Amino acid sequence: MKLKLLLLISICTFSQIHGQNASLVKEQQLFIGMLSGKYQTPGGEYILARGSAEEREMAKELLVNQIADIGLEPKVHSYRMPNLNPLIDILFYPFKGANVYTVLPSTTESDEYVVLGAHYDSEVECPGAIDNATGSALVFSVVKHLRSMEYRSKNVLLVFFDQEEEELIGSKAFAKFLKNQKWNVHSVHTFDMVGWDGDGNKEMELELPTPYLEEVYKNKAEDMGIPIYVTSINSTDHHSFRQVGYPAIGVNEAYGKRDTSPFKDTPQDTFETVNFDYLAGSTLYVLEVMKEILK
Repeated sequence: MKLKLLLLISICTFSQIHGQNASLVKEQQLFIGMLSGKYQTPGGEYILARGSAEEREMAKELLVNQIADIGLEPKVHSYRMPNLNPLIDILFYPFKGANVYTVLPSTTESDEYVVLGAHYDSEVECPGAIDNATGSALVFSVVKHLRSMEYRSKNVLLVFFDQEEEELIGSKAFAKFLKNQKWNVHSVHTFDMVGWDGDGNKEMELELPTPYLEEVYKNKAEDMGIPIYVTSINSTDHHSFRQVGYPAIGVNEAYGKRDTSPFKDTPQDTFETVNFDYLAGSTLYVLEVMKEILK
């Protein structure tokens, strides 16, 4: 009798996990498909790349609408960043762009914010499915599913960064914005390329975590059987927040071990190259990390 009961519980648990993964995969396929030119947006457009100002504007509008569709208030942080040498501004336009963000409020009074971010731009003429529609899909899904938590001790700030491909301009502007507004930031978590798993081992990379963040991510990874390793890579958006003093971490596929998309920054970085099962599993892992931080 006990064996039958345990078997039934195992079957039910497997079915729940499989169903959760299947639903998440479908959700993320639609999101990434619209952001990388596979599918039309609700406005009837195809975003074939996100490198030009016009393409980034279309992507911005899509993200604004996606946030509104899950019942949160979208906000646009427009910025104008001067070139390093003011004389260059005479010859070239300063950097201009727009970060898109929203806040999922805590369920109890709190002035702390956990920032979840990913860049939405791509290189010119690149669909940018893995780099970085996957990271954008991950943070969006995590926040969408965090809404069902009965208790959240901290506010969650979801942000899509512009112009990561241009020396982290968007995240630098947003980090400066948070600092100037004196937001009480608990931690910053950025995600860049989470769609390639060539050896099929589900491994993820943690970039420059604080001791606290490393412990939380490692504990959840052990619980879920996900291999992880730590690197000192600082070439993406988490670096912008560390520079102004915020605790930060970067999370992505195994970039440092070269188990990463060979199509990065090329026209071949398409929807068809994304490992959606790996992305869904990574998303559920990050969701459990966030639940731990927010409990």
